[in-house]
Amino acid sequence: MLFKNTEKVELKKQVYRIPSCEMALVLKFAPMISLARVDKKKLIDAHDFMDIVERNPDLDEELLGILGDLVYHGGGKEIIELVRKVRTGEKLQL
Repeated sequence: MLFKNTEKVELKKQVYRIPSCEMALVLKFAPMISLARVDKKKLIDAHDFMDIVERNPDLDEELLGILGDLVYHGGGKEIIELVRKVRTGEKLQL
């Protein structure tokens, strides 16, 4: 799914595949909620997650839900709720 949710960018005759904003959020969400990740790194992931949300007001929530469910069953609802909390200024509980 990662490569299906990328955009091609060319720089100095090199082509790169950059994750869509929705995919980037999921790539931050997965380690952010992981029980195996240390808290210090979860905070960095949460910061990045909030930055992506704040800079991208037109996120596709349907796609975000689909991608979030790939992390775990029910992850789609959780990631959409986290996006809502960021947008309303609520505290994230990790």
